[in-house]
Amino acid sequence: MVYRGKPSAGCENCRKAKKRCGLELPACTRCVKLRKVCAGYRDTTQLQIQDESEAVRRKANRTRRRSPSSTKPNAAPESGHTSTTLPNNQLPGEQSFKAEIKAETPSLALTTQAIPTQALQRTRAPSAAGPSSWLRPPAPVPSGVDELAVNYFFDQFTASSGHWTFLRDADMTIMKDPLLDVSMRACGMAALHNVRGVVMGREYARSVYGQAIGLLNTALRDPKMCRLDSTLISVAMLGYYENLVCDSMDSVRSWKAHISGATQLLHLRGKAQFKSSVGRMLYREIRTQVLISCIWDQQEPPAFILEWETELQKQSSLSGQAIAPPDRLAVISFDFATLLFQIRSQTISNETALHEAADIQMRMIQWSMSTMSYGEAWRFNDLAVPESPHVWNGTVHAYNSLPAAGVWNTYRILRIMLTRTQEDLCKMNGMGGEALRMRVTNFRAVRRQMTDEICGGIPSQLGHAAPGLNSQCVLITAYASIWPLFFASVCALERVGYDAWDGCLQVDQTHAPDDNNSMGAAQVAWLIGRIGYIGNHVGLRWANGFAQVLRGDAKVNSRMLNR
Repeated sequence: MVYRGKPSAGCENCRKAKKRCGLELPACTRCVKLRKVCAGYRDTTQLQIQDESEAVRRKANRTRRRSPSSTKPNAAPESGHTSTTLPNNQLPGEQSFKAEIKAETPSLALTTQAIPTQALQRTRAPSAAGPSSWLRPPAPVPSGVDELAVNYFFDQFTASSGHWTFLRDADMTIMKDPLLDVSMRACGMAALHNVRGVVMGREYARSVYGQAIGLLNTALRDPKMCRLDSTLISVAMLGYYENLVCDSMDSVRSWKAHISGATQLLHLRGKAQFKSSVGRMLYREIRTQVLISCIWDQQEPPAFILEWETELQKQSSLSGQAIAPPDRLAVISFDFATLLFQIRSQTISNETALHEAADIQMRMIQWSMSTMSYGEAWRFNDLAVPESPHVWNGTVHAYNSLPAAGVWNTYRILRIMLTRTQEDLCKMNGMGGEALRMRVTNFRAVRRQMTDEICGGIPSQLGHAAPGLNSQCVLITAYASIWPLFFASVCALERVGYDAWDGCLQVDQTHAPDDNNSMGAAQVAWLIGRIGYIGNHVGLRWANGFAQVLRGDAKVNSRMLNR
């Protein structure tokens, strides 16, 4: 190997113009603004190192032909080693990577010895403590690194009911896409390494992630491939990868970059994606993330989200899908995002904005009432459970379907952000005295209610709501719980008071005191503890960045909420 220095990863247009490239997916912002075709980004790891694998391989083949032992057919690998034999669908460069693993860790490497044998042999059985196995029945015990990564991916990212269930059908054409394969392996191994500390697991995940980025750039340059379900799923997976390996607030930028890329892909795919159940599911899943990102940054939401709603409802009704609550909430979210953008760009008066916010508030309240009466699948009730550090105040929400918990939590963070917007508008509109005090008191009461409801809804998402319904894909539902926990933490801090923050972390999380302020402090500690649990036990390192901000400087969050 020969080191070639650190080259630029930017696209060809930016490199020629000697401009800094934003590296956004599927195209950088500069190319989009200039209406140029973005040819994608270079794999800098391949440019830094001169690969001499082919020369080494030719030399090894010559040596093998001269050796008498080379005539022995199908020699089995030594016990305890990862096989370096390449399957027909193996990607270039992976053989040499596995060979390095074998040389460095001859007794363990990335084999099934890194995980207890009894854990490999169990079938999936959800419990209050989370999944007890990570094998996809009836898969055999994994024999190598690829099987480890893929099987763990299927256990953590899919379930018998809920998230990405269509990926479990191995006969589907979508599963034959090499981009999807390497994306699954990157996410699977990154998640597994975070919770089990697999030897060389991080290095393997990084290597496969690099291959996925290269294949993704190729797919995005192809007019047909960029519209495939597998390409969109891969973009979402690589976003999950960033959240798995990053542990600082800087990773929010990575999240935004992937959301931006996914938004462009949704637009490229057009209304045709609504004709399949997979297409509709992917669209709804990414739509939620797009709208949250727009609300967070006070950016104008993509117009097509609202324009395509009629076609989405039409195709859904033809298939008999009953998903009205999340779609109606998406329309309200779109209007709220638009209002925030108008306020930031000063294209609406404070008085008009205050009236618009009041109208959105009424629509949200009506949404909550109609959703509770829409059907059993969308209702929830309070359920008393044994005292546990995983449960706040001995009460959880018992949901009748897993998607309902995530939708309700999205509603709650929207209510929190809306009341903050209304409070600011009241002050900017010149309201003061008793009228302002009463409005602020009401807004804070709503935020406290939403915070308590988020506390009740989180245990089911993290697998701690038994005997209520628990998530079967804790990694996915935990990912969707980070934002609600963050907003609830800020609201609880507001209730306690920022000056008292130093004492909050000293409160016992399992026994809430009777004193009102102490109760608030205990709630702060519990909420931040849940974020830490997601980062350290579930394995989503992204959550650790949120926890660090909340623990380090509470005052920064009031600014972050209103950017």
